[in-house]
Amino acid sequence: MSAEIAGYRISTAAKPVRARTGTKPKILIAEDSADGREMLTLLLSLKGYEVIAAENGIEAIRVALENRPDLILMDLELPKLNGFDVARNLRRHNNLKDIPIIIVSGHDPDLNRKTALEAGCNDYLLKPIDFDRLDTILNAQLAR
Repeated sequence: MSAEIAGYRISTAAKPVRARTGTKPKILIAEDSADGREMLTLLLSLKGYEVIAAENGIEAIRVALENRPDLILMDLELPKLNGFDVARNLRRHNNLKDIPIIIVSGHDPDLNRKTALEAGCNDYLLKPIDFDRLDTILNAQLAR
């Protein structure tokens, strides 16, 4: 099965929901900056998370559909499809609708938090990243 999103054809074949117990939580990092992706990948890997990554909005949707992460950390300004549109698209898939999505952005949260929440995001983390706040968010969202 496949769908067209913003002019791009992606596979929508559903993967079975994987058990969350006894496995490392899987986090999808959707970030267009290679340095940002590498930094978050290293940090989260060292903390014991399994990390998968995407560099644009279309790839983020494809990777989420193929891997069903436990949580998504997503930049707002992604190429091809922005973070708001990615969140809206992910929320339309039954097997992805409950995955926590955290926007990680340098844009003023006072201007974007409401739109992020309306798009289906669960929280908003301002760049530069406060790693203590990131830990708090990860722990709270993964415990749900």
